[in-house]
Amino acid sequence: MTDIVAIVPVRPSGASLVLRAVLRHRLATYGLIVILLFCAMAALAPWIAPYNPYEQDLYAVLSAPSAAHWFGTDNLGRDLLSRTIYGARVSLLFGIGSTALSTALGVALGLIAGFRGGWVDGLIMRVTDAFLCFPPLIFILATSAALGPGLHNVVLSFTLFGWTGFARIIRGQVLLVRELPYIEAARASGLTPHRIMLAHVLPNTLAPVIVAVTITVGLAILAESGVSFLGLGVQPPTASWGKELRVGFTYLEAVPLFSIAPGLMITLVVIAFNFLGDGLRDALDPRLKGAGPVRK
Repeated sequence: MTDIVAIVPVRPSGASLVLRAVLRHRLATYGLIVILLFCAMAALAPWIAPYNPYEQDLYAVLSAPSAAHWFGTDNLGRDLLSRTIYGARVSLLFGIGSTALSTALGVALGLIAGFRGGWVDGLIMRVTDAFLCFPPLIFILATSAALGPGLHNVVLSFTLFGWTGFARIIRGQVLLVRELPYIEAARASGLTPHRIMLAHVLPNTLAPVIVAVTITVGLAILAESGVSFLGLGVQPPTASWGKELRVGFTYLEAVPLFSIAPGLMITLVVIAFNFLGDGLRDALDPRLKGAGPVRK
C-alpha cells in the first residue's frame, strides 16, 4: 500500500517577506549593500587597515597620496586610509548604539502614553513637546558642552533628544490599534492590560518605527560628526570621521583627502541608510503593498 504524503506549503516569515520587498527596491538594495560593506570594514579594521592608525611617522608629515599611503598622511604622519577605516567604527557604533537607546526609550514612553491615555498621556506628550522646542543640533551641542567632551556624553545627549520622535510615532500608532476588534477581544478574554499592551498592541505598531530607525541612524552619524567637528565629541587620538574633518580642514590645500575622504564616507553611509529607509517604507506601508515591485 502506497503512503500518501501531504505536502504543506511553507509560508515565508514576515522578515523574509520584508527582505524580499526591500531587494525589489533598487535604491534600497544599493543602500543595504553599502551599509553591509561599511559594517564589514568596521569589524575587520585591524586586518584590512594597512597601518596602525595611531602610529606616527614624523618624517612623512602631510605627505601626498602614494603607493605607501593611498590617502596620504595627516599632520602627525599617521596613515589617513587606516584612520578613515577605523573611523567607521566610531561613527557606526554611535549611530546604531544611540539610535537603539533612543528607540527603546521612545517606544516605551509612547506605548505607555498611547495605551494608558488620560493624564499619563498628557504628561508624556507635554514633556515631548518641551524637548521638541529646541533645535536638535543646538540641544545636543548644549548638553554635550554641559556634560563635557567625550563620545559617551554625545550618546547621552542624542538619546535625551532622539526618543521624542519615536514616542510620537508609537503613540499615534497605539491610538489607532488599541480600539481595533482584536484588542477588544483580548480584553474580553480576560487578558491583563500589561499583556495586551506587550503581546498584541506593540507588535502591530512597530512598522513605522523600523523605518524611522534607519533614518535616525543616518541623522545620528551626522550629529556625531558635527559635534566632533566642533571639538565636543571624540577626543584625540581616537580616529573619527568628524574629528578627521576638523583637523583636515586646516590642511585642505596641502592634503585634500584629509577632509574629503571622511566627508565622502559620511555622505555615503547617510545616503545608504536613507535609501534603505525608503525601501522599508515601501515594504511596510500597507497602502503601497499593492503597487507591485518598486524600481527606483
